[in-house]
Amino acid sequence: MTTLNLGYLATFRLVIQRGSFSAAADVLGISQPAVSLQIRQLEQFLQTRLVERTGRGIKATAAGETLLAHGERIQQVVDDAIRAVQRVDDLWQELGL
Repeated sequence: MTTLNLGYLATFRLVIQRGSFSAAADVLGISQPAVSLQIRQLEQFLQTRLVERTGRGIKATAAGETLLAHGERIQQVVDDAIRAVQRVDDLWQELGL
């Protein structure tokens, strides 16, 4: 991976929100090993551990907490970009162009 994968970032956020790899996998409709692989690849890309297993499931490391905060802002910017593109497209269609 040469750039931050937004899909992996979303998976990471979901793992932390749900508290486990398997719960995130259920929501995403993919296997638990696939979720684990995405998180492992994200950790390899960032060269740090993002999650730790606890007796109660999964929790973010300090680096993971930092990524979570940035991940929320990144998702907001991506959502804003998608809405802006859609507005431009809607305008062009209204103008018949």
